[in-house]
Formats: sequence, C-alpha cells, structure tokens
Amino acid sequence: MSRSSFIEDVYVVIPCYNEGAVIASVINILSNSFKNIVVINDGSTDDTEEVLNGLDVVQIKHPLNLGQGAAIFTGFEFLKRNTDALACVTFDADGQHSPLDAVLFAEEIKKCEEDVIFGSRFLGNQNEVPLLKRLVLKGVIKITNFLTNMSLTDTHNGLKAFKLKALTQLQTNLYRSAFETELIINIAKSDLSYKELPSRIVYTEYSRKKGQKLVNGFIIVEDLVRMLMKK
Repeated sequence: MSRSSFIEDVYVVIPCYNEGAVIASVINILSNSFKNIVVINDGSTDDTEEVLNGLDVVQIKHPLNLGQGAAIFTGFEFLKRNTDALACVTFDADGQHSPLDAVLFAEEIKKCEEDVIFGSRFLGNQNEVPLLKRLVLKGVIKITNFLTNMSLTDTHNGLKAFKLKALTQLQTNLYRSAFETELIINIAKSDLSYKELPSRIVYTEYSRKKGQKLVNGFIIVEDLVRMLMKK
C-alpha cells in the first residue's frame, strides 16, 4: 500500500500493558495500512514505553495500570478532543488480531450506516477457538446478551470499529473484566446501531500466556455476576 493510500481518517486505538516483546511488530504491520495509531500505555512496567518511543505512534501513558477498559476510553477521549478522525478501530496489543481485519473494519465503518461494528470469532471461525475456551465464552455471551437485551455472537472481542459520533454517547463504570459488557450496555441504552463482522483470532503461545488463559473466562463471569448484583 503506497503512503498516499494510507487510511488517514480512521485511527487505530491500542490498549497496551507490558507488551514490549511484541508491540513493535504489531505497530509495524498496522503502519503498512494506517497513518494514525494511538497506543495507551496502561502503566506498563517492562520496556513498552521505550519501544513505543521509537515508533511513529501517539503514546498516552497511564501512571498506573487501570485496565483495558480505562485504556480504551482514554483513547476515545483523545480522539474526541484532539483529532479530526471519522472513526476508530480498537486492536489488541498482543498480536492476536488480523491486520487485514482491521483494514476491513476501517473501510466498512466509513461506508456503512451502523455506528458500531463488533468483531466475532463465531461467524465462520469458531473452530479456531480452543474447545474449552469456546464453551466458557459461549456462557459469557449468553449472560451478556441477557444483561443487555442484545443478540451478539461474540461479546469479548477486542476488535471493534466506532464512528466518532458514537464515542460521544458512551460511558462506562470500567469493571476490569466486565467492561465489555458495560460498553455494550451503553451502546444499547444510547440506541446506537450496530452489526457484526467475522474476525480471526490467532492464539499464539505468547497470547495464551499473556491473556488467553481459560481462567480469564471465569473471572469475566464472576465480574458479570458482581455487576448484575449492583444494578
């Protein structure tokens, strides 16, 4: 892709915590397609900051680790106040998402009528998800759809696209594991339109060690129950 054909009006927002080992490769691949990348360094204690300082990205630093939800919303606030972006794509820092999917989401969010696009591992790619993880995620999806009165096939996928105008209507209590559900609740309450697109997740050895452990699914369920009890 020539520099003149870079995607300029859709920004990539990347929450990042202790991803110094892989963040450069993730950024370099995305930089082949996107001109504007915003990385929220969420209190990393490894060499993430030093790596990001050498890359052509906007780095926003949290002094402490506040969680993925807080990092994403910091990115949203930056976009609303400091850019002329039309939309954004959220992308995980550990390399598990497909850059090609990010491009497809960016192109689609600009031309579609919907305000939000959710990535789904369960639209044609569910056999790529490990069986036990798939079963746990299916349970989380059912609980989330019950809480939100929505009908999504995947509710904890970091790949999403948002029109900029949609960001002004979103707020969240930022539950550390259940922020995705809080986000979906906000989308439902705000009457924002949405759709899903297939997305692929690459479960590398690195991503499994970092954040793809089966126990995380049970932590999400626990946070969902806690959130429900506070409603």
